[in-house]
Amino acid sequence: MVVADQELRDAGLSWRKIEYAKGLAEAVVNGSFDIDKLNGLNNEEAIKAITKLKGFGRWSAEIYLMFSLGRLDVFPADDLGLLVALGQLKGLPERPTAKQAREMVSHWTPWRSIGSLFLWQYYHQRNSVQK
Repeated sequence: MVVADQELRDAGLSWRKIEYAKGLAEAVVNGSFDIDKLNGLNNEEAIKAITKLKGFGRWSAEIYLMFSLGRLDVFPADDLGLLVALGQLKGLPERPTAKQAREMVSHWTPWRSIGSLFLWQYYHQRNSVQK
């Protein structure tokens, strides 16, 4: 099934996202990206494979690992909500960097994905109450 670019745009995707989605689809179809092989890779190997695709960075790869592959030990430290929540929870004067956040949650291994879910919930609850 082929969906016209304009239909994707009308559904809310930006032109750039359409380009990246089509690139992903093409890579899967032509065999240059084996999405099924990701299951057999460790987190860092899977992240490297995904980030080779145009438009897919570390955050995208980590989110895919968490929510599509069900990986339990992923912390998407480039997520603004997680950084804000972690800074608030720890009472920091400013939001930590991604590197600082990874260090701060390293002891959550092997459950960093679960910790991420709690931090997103904390962020949502704390910041929706303040408004």
